[in-house]
Amino acid sequence: MINFLRLSLLFARNVVNCVNSPYVTFRKLTEEKTGVKQTGFIFFFVVAYFIFVSWIRVPFRNPYLLTMQFNKLLLGWIVGFWGIIILLYFLGKLVSSRGTFRSVFILWTWSLLPTLTWFFLTSFLFIIFPPPRTLSIWGKIYSLVFISFSLSLLFWKLILYYLTLRFAFRIDLQKITIVTFVVIPYIVMYSVVMYSLGIFRIPFI
Repeated sequence: MINFLRLSLLFARNVVNCVNSPYVTFRKLTEEKTGVKQTGFIFFFVVAYFIFVSWIRVPFRNPYLLTMQFNKLLLGWIVGFWGIIILLYFLGKLVSSRGTFRSVFILWTWSLLPTLTWFFLTSFLFIIFPPPRTLSIWGKIYSLVFISFSLSLLFWKLILYYLTLRFAFRIDLQKITIVTFVVIPYIVMYSVVMYSLGIFRIPFI
């Protein structure tokens, strides 16, 4: 119990620091002995989100339908999650002799923080302000605030992506750009497949 509480405090501290000082935090995460263990909290929130969104999106509270929806979301995310990690690892190794699979795994998992924040937020807003939404002044203000917040989270996500490659492989901006040009087609292909299968309208990455 003491070890769990200690790990929980470390995780909470690192979450706050990923917002306030992501550069320093991501550098420390690759060095902390509990780095892999802390990712367990993020996986817990991912599973919790899929349970939550399955419950609010399935119109009938049928256990079979809820389970099918949950399994579909979870499987779709697992494919994308491990696909990107493996792709980043091999691309990183091509442009750098340094880097470990452990570092890529830890840092990319932590880069899910803005993703989780955005998806949880949109799901709660779906409950509070269900569509269709009006074109009134309040509706326009809501849209403006939501778009601004989404862009902020996207910017945070891009920062964490950059830091993932930066500290996992110790590479510069030029090599990160090269890796990114290969990663983008994978993300586009993954997004199209998930959309066509009706799993994710927006990829959970």
